[in-house]
Amino acid sequence: MAFKKENIRLNHPFVQNAIAGSLLFCLPGIYLALTGLGAGGGKPSSQSVAANVNSILYGVFFLTGWFSGTTLNMIGPKYTMFLGSIGYSLYTGGLWYFDRSGHSWFAYMGGGIEGVSAALLWASAGYVAYSYAEEEDKALYITIQWCFCEGGSTIAALVALGINIHNDDQGGGAPTPVYIVFVVIQVIAMAMALTLLVKPKNVKRSDGTHIAIFKQPNLKDELLGVASLFKDYKFMMLLPAIFTAEMALALESSINGYYFNLRTRSLNNVAFNFIQLPASFGMTYILDNKRFGRRRTRALIGITVMSAITLAICSAESAWLVQHNLDRSGPGPSVDWTDDSFAGAFVIYTIYGSVYSIYQIATQYVICSLTNDPTRLARYAGVFRGVTALGMMFSFIIDGNGGSYLAQLSFQFACYFVGICLLYPVALYFIADTNYFKEDTVIVPHHVEEDMGKAQLGDVEGVEVVPDDAGEDKSHTSQAVAEKAAHE
Repeated sequence: MAFKKENIRLNHPFVQNAIAGSLLFCLPGIYLALTGLGAGGGKPSSQSVAANVNSILYGVFFLTGWFSGTTLNMIGPKYTMFLGSIGYSLYTGGLWYFDRSGHSWFAYMGGGIEGVSAALLWASAGYVAYSYAEEEDKALYITIQWCFCEGGSTIAALVALGINIHNDDQGGGAPTPVYIVFVVIQVIAMAMALTLLVKPKNVKRSDGTHIAIFKQPNLKDELLGVASLFKDYKFMMLLPAIFTAEMALALESSINGYYFNLRTRSLNNVAFNFIQLPASFGMTYILDNKRFGRRRTRALIGITVMSAITLAICSAESAWLVQHNLDRSGPGPSVDWTDDSFAGAFVIYTIYGSVYSIYQIATQYVICSLTNDPTRLARYAGVFRGVTALGMMFSFIIDGNGGSYLAQLSFQFACYFVGICLLYPVALYFIADTNYFKEDTVIVPHHVEEDMGKAQLGDVEGVEVVPDDAGEDKSHTSQAVAEKAAHE
């Protein structure tokens, strides 16, 4: 990635991606830390309400996600991310209120509002990562956002651990300072969205090129664009993999809340989030590293590594659940980190953290390798999060209804297997070496034109340069139009 000190400016793609990541740090980062504590950070007896709140959240998230890309294309990432930040503090406040008062109405309301907000926020973040990155940096941009998000979760989890480290109360919930800190951070993110994000047409790469030509959208075209996704068989094949992407969070947070006491839950939460940082960059090293071959080859290697770790840890957890025979109808054992039964569950929980990140990064890499068109990528990003939310909703429904952990894991394992089986053919048959020069609205970076050269373009799979009436490459024409549009 060509990034020099003089390119540290607000409208640089990398800087905009880092800002989007900062919002994830403050918003879902806090949400994941709170959820990872189990029972929404509350007492173990709050697990059922917390699971039901999350079921509502992800149900609304699923419905909203399909149209969040349309909202994004209509009003831009700045205002979409601002709207996407509103619900998170309400969610946290609702769980806080429930844990203290025993009244659940605020928690349910906050969950429903966050369902709308989360769809808008994640669609915008995905759009920035998918469309602002050059092809050689797709996995890096996704990972940077992911690490911001998990960095927020890790720090929030460390705050909770620091407060709870000497608290071995078997039935306690997170104390008030934890909730206050979380709400304040989430409110700060709302101001960041309005002040730091710029319009996509003003984003400019290091070489001075814009990312695409942006036309003023209309609602009819956007709705037709969403409908056209059902005819996009490549993307439809990915829906099972997308459905499964976040399921690990529901099951593991539930086990964490049931099996451990509060301070041990806090420690587990730190480990779950922290391991995602090196795991994410490890996956990025494979997906963006040309030493591993062409884009298709790198995608297949990444999927294989992810699959091996995912299916292996599912098998290990299955054996652990059979051995311990957890009965959710009774109170949990409230295991402390000083107990002999701590180590095995801790290792499994931690490794699931890496699965949670690398599965999503590998899946998103395949998605954003299908096109460079920002308008299509906005719809992909919205649907990705919407369908992911549907999978989470099912997991939280199973969890909230008190089903056995082994049954929940079996459902999750089956979903992983089907999703992985469909990731392979999409990566094998539909990922090309490059999508540059194929889409008229996408502006090709200068270094790509220079590296490939007119004489070499015919050797690249699926690439064809069509000259315009003046005999110039369309990418140069597109750049000129985009620069004119940016000044207007």
